[in-house]
Amino acid sequence: MSVQITDCTIRDGGYLFNKNSDPAFVRGVMQGLADAGIDFVETGFLQSHVTGDTLVYKDSNDVRKYLPENRKNTNFLGFCDNSRYSLNDLDVCNGKSFKWLRISFAQHEIDEALAFCAGAKEKGYQVQCNPMDSISYKDEEREALIRKVNKVKPASFSIVDTFGAMDMLDLVHIFKQVDLLLDKDIKIGLHSHDNLGLSCALAERMMELSEETGRDIIVDGSLFGMGRGAGNAKTELLADYINKHCGGKYDVLKLVEIIDQYIIPAQDKADWGYDLPMYICGTKHAHVDNVYHLMKKYGCTAKEMFRIVGALSPQQRTRYGIGYSKTDFSALDELYKKYSGENE
Repeated sequence: MSVQITDCTIRDGGYLFNKNSDPAFVRGVMQGLADAGIDFVETGFLQSHVTGDTLVYKDSNDVRKYLPENRKNTNFLGFCDNSRYSLNDLDVCNGKSFKWLRISFAQHEIDEALAFCAGAKEKGYQVQCNPMDSISYKDEEREALIRKVNKVKPASFSIVDTFGAMDMLDLVHIFKQVDLLLDKDIKIGLHSHDNLGLSCALAERMMELSEETGRDIIVDGSLFGMGRGAGNAKTELLADYINKHCGGKYDVLKLVEIIDQYIIPAQDKADWGYDLPMYICGTKHAHVDNVYHLMKKYGCTAKEMFRIVGALSPQQRTRYGIGYSKTDFSALDELYKKYSGENE
């Protein structure tokens, strides 16, 4: 059984700067994470529509400008949403940039996304398969997905807590099912958001479960939890725990150093971490854009957000699904009018 860490500071933290982080920040964090011995580091966003933002890339060669000269034993990761990137845009892996590719996809995109995963493998990449919002799957749906994943044989398959809604019982149930059905040579990953304050605890619990079953796992974090909304599990806490209990050899002092140098100053420009709006997203299994809209347009209190988000349908809360527009907030607007008395 092995436990590895993927750091998501550049990618998940990049949302806080609209994918346009300072290049010096990107290079410094990447180098620091490699110096600390972190196993995997996300590099940003592969997108078919390249916007000119610093973290949006057209292919693996476009990422090379940020990668450290001395990568040591760290593997760098390309990341893409299936809906925003095409296999046709992905270049053949040449070993000079990232060798690992993380492909994220919604439930209605399974077959298309797994074809993408298979094609990326053929182009020479090690693939991490990340189906979004794991707790939205029914057991039979998850079983069907895993059986399809086994045919593709990615390097890893992740449990993804997209909306920070997962609790300990959810994790145990999902892990046991995935571990039972997933081919034993495929690692199980965990990517969580800290809306309920459980991200690190969930990761530690999965380490215990992996020790019981012998499954190799990868847990995701970001430096100081830096990420959109409530942020993620904290890389430095995960590294310290793995050093103490799982035979890890991460340089935690180096992690503290780069947090001092890069992450603490970023707090002057961006907000992340647990608060009541993020709690509402977690407990209501809802996308953060719902509360952002209510705060920005109406200045809603936490109590108002709790009632309004709770009144949305499950699909409206997550803002995912066929025929649903992520930019359409009309349902929220109507509910705000209802609860604020504007329709009376």
